[in-house]
Amino acid sequence: MKKIIKNKALLSFLLSFLLGTIITLPWIITGKGMFSLVADYNFQQIPFNININNSIKEGSIFWTWYNELGSNFIGTYSFYNLFSPFNMIGYLFPAKFFPYLAGILLILKYAVSGFTAYLFLQRYVKNKNYAVLGSLLYSFSGFQLTNVLFFHFHDVVAFFPLLLYSLDNLMYDDKKHLFGVVVFLLALTNWFFFIGEVVFVIIYFFVKVFTKEYHFEITKFKTILLESILGTLMAAFVLIPTFLFTLSNPRLGGGWTLIEAIKHPIKNYVEILRGFLFAPQTMSYRALLTEADYSSIEAYLPVVGCVLALSYFIKNYKKWDSILLMICVLMMNIPILNSAFFLFNTTYYARWFYMPILILSLVSIKYLDLELNNIKDGLKIYGVLCLVFLLGTFVYALRINDFNIIFDKEYFILMIIISLINLIYTYFVCRNKDYKKKLILLILGVFIYGSVWGNYVVYVYKQKNIGVEDWYIKYLNVNDYLEIDSNSRTNSLKSCAFNLGEVGRFNNIKSFNSNINGSNFEFYNSINYYRMVSTEIDISNQLLNNFLGVKYIIGCSYDDLEDYSLVYEKYPYKVYYNDAAKDIGFGVNSYISVDDFSLLDYDRKIEFLNNGVVLNEEQIKKYGDLFNDDTIVKSEDFRFERNGFYSKINSNSAALVIYTVPYDSGFGATINGEKAKIEKVDNGFMAIKVNSGDNEIYFSYEVPGLKIGVLISIGAMIGYLGYFVYDIKKKKFTV
Repeated sequence: MKKIIKNKALLSFLLSFLLGTIITLPWIITGKGMFSLVADYNFQQIPFNININNSIKEGSIFWTWYNELGSNFIGTYSFYNLFSPFNMIGYLFPAKFFPYLAGILLILKYAVSGFTAYLFLQRYVKNKNYAVLGSLLYSFSGFQLTNVLFFHFHDVVAFFPLLLYSLDNLMYDDKKHLFGVVVFLLALTNWFFFIGEVVFVIIYFFVKVFTKEYHFEITKFKTILLESILGTLMAAFVLIPTFLFTLSNPRLGGGWTLIEAIKHPIKNYVEILRGFLFAPQTMSYRALLTEADYSSIEAYLPVVGCVLALSYFIKNYKKWDSILLMICVLMMNIPILNSAFFLFNTTYYARWFYMPILILSLVSIKYLDLELNNIKDGLKIYGVLCLVFLLGTFVYALRINDFNIIFDKEYFILMIIISLINLIYTYFVCRNKDYKKKLILLILGVFIYGSVWGNYVVYVYKQKNIGVEDWYIKYLNVNDYLEIDSNSRTNSLKSCAFNLGEVGRFNNIKSFNSNINGSNFEFYNSINYYRMVSTEIDISNQLLNNFLGVKYIIGCSYDDLEDYSLVYEKYPYKVYYNDAAKDIGFGVNSYISVDDFSLLDYDRKIEFLNNGVVLNEEQIKKYGDLFNDDTIVKSEDFRFERNGFYSKINSNSAALVIYTVPYDSGFGATINGEKAKIEKVDNGFMAIKVNSGDNEIYFSYEVPGLKIGVLISIGAMIGYLGYFVYDIKKKKFTV
């Protein structure tokens, strides 16, 4: 025990592990071994990891048929930490184990967050015990508790402190090589958050240089550039394919107006302030201002809130850490600067707040370490900020002309009470002149608060789902209830949960995933179907379901479908057959130009798609003479295969065959062994010209950018190894 207490990094890991267990274990027990929540966690995080695990083991690592109409595997799941070390632990086990591993992995993420935060923080305090406290503040901040809904965010939070730690090692101690490895690790873990981390570390570096906290040396700067570039290039096998895939996602689009760029809606200012002042709310069920908010706008530190940071700032506003926090606050409150962490996306997110939270944790423990003893001044500023919050809330209510902005009074009262208790507790503890008692009481306070509010956050997320684990298990084990042709496309009723195909491993178009092929978005836009984060095509839209080749309809209630024939039922599922569905590969006898198609109304568009094809002018010139009423095209076989598909088509003459599979430049096709040209038709789907007679067609998929990415990664890894060996030999030579 004495050895553990002396090893502060290990102690930080174990304390975070213990508190993470206290928060998570009760719900694992009540969930019969499974940690589940609601919404995104249940129907994205878990299904995605199950599908990723299964796909890797069966070799479907380029293309997945289990995400909507089909999608690039790496592009789809790299945002969901496809290559994260925590996910890789899960890959060691059967995919069906993941729902039971998730809670354990979450606890491990808390623990690693504590460990890495300590490594960074300990440099800046004389009393290393305060760094242990700071590690807990970071690991169990409001950002962490609220984002339990987003399982993959915790991986990023766990590794981020290593970026600042390794940079400090390089600048202060001239310790090379680790920084580049950490850059590689972060880029590998989550490309999207990596972009924001690059922005933050650049700001961090230059703030320290301009405040002379870092002594700028050109040789060290060159080393940073070298390791940054090599570290990023080592992850090229992920970054390049993901970049090419993501370019086609319209969520990256949208332009800024001048007002939007410099001014938030009032609600955002109020929410940012609330996030620092009070214990965190959940995203899907909130007490105040809005009923739901998924922007991750929480920054509350356990027990101490922002009071210690404010107290530190008063006497140290010229220090690098205070200046860095001021810059962060400025960026939070100017939309276009806030968006710099997200490729200047116009959608508001606060998902970079974990980075300033680490600095907020730092200044909080530095206040204690420096024994500033001016907490009353910090409390005064806190009080003023609370008044500003109340005024902002009042103005917001006036602006929307609705004062009913408290959506759950009990939740709201509890949030205020626990925040006040924390405030009072912090004040009296910090007046204690015995640092050991002060430290122990603050760590104890963090444990009590984390145990209470951490469990309450999980309870709030689950409150509408408590007792439904049996139902969720039926969702996760859908294959025990369904017998569906694996080569057929399906759709689900509204009564069914999203992403059923991910866990059941069949093609299902009811998808809840932001990352789908850009061709899908192009098609949906062409028929005026709005699609952002989910696809839910109603069964009543028969013609669209028919066109997309939906052979089976899955029901998850006792609702009966009159227009489809019941195949079988096994509670809680029913399966219906759609005999009007087209084959995924089919021929047509007419065409229309892209421009003329755009002029049709929705009903006429869908009706036409079932009987004709949309071509551009060049395609009309090339294939126009193939279309006549005498052409008969028959699909004799179709199979979804790993990283592609097989189709057998019989035609009485040359014809164009349309496949309702998203167009992607990574696809190649052969007909009877001969290479065939793939055309993009219907504003997002594929077509090829077949010959008269039997046509055996293979579509194979290679991830665009993967080959060059792999080559660059290998080259960068060799280069980094050479750089490391060179430095080692150089040191030996100079000794």
